[in-house]
Amino acid sequence: MKLSPTRTFAPIIAALLAMPAAQAATTIDAAHWQKLAPTLQAALECRADPDAAAKALAGLSSKLDGTDEPIKPPVPFTVFGLHVRSVSVYIDPDGELGASYTAQLSANAAAVRTASKLGRKPERDTSMGVLSIAQDGSAQLTCLVYGGYDERDYQEP
Repeated sequence: MKLSPTRTFAPIIAALLAMPAAQAATTIDAAHWQKLAPTLQAALECRADPDAAAKALAGLSSKLDGTDEPIKPPVPFTVFGLHVRSVSVYIDPDGELGASYTAQLSANAAAVRTASKLGRKPERDTSMGVLSIAQDGSAQLTCLVYGGYDERDYQEP
């Protein structure tokens, strides 16, 4: 007796549909988000204490290869007064590579430059690290915190 493809795959499809939808590792409930929001906002605005931010936000850190999906805030969230669509966090657990906090904003690049006080420059130094806007003209803002491995002053011999 030969089964049709529909009958053959029907049990598999039914089992897959019955499984609860797997949530991404970066999904955060509203209560947890509310606790992290002030520290995350300060990190995204590049004004937090780097060590305190790294400790508080380590659970949000994505993989270095970028395979994790950005985090979508479960409740309204702003950075420099601009609505945030998604957030990406990378914190090197060894501290060698530092950290980066990136926000995709619902604004145009000009509004992001004004709100973040970047002006015409693509970046500015802060007490935490370097705040920069994406060079492709998108409304993406990143705070880069240098780690223990720092090549800023390196010069070729």
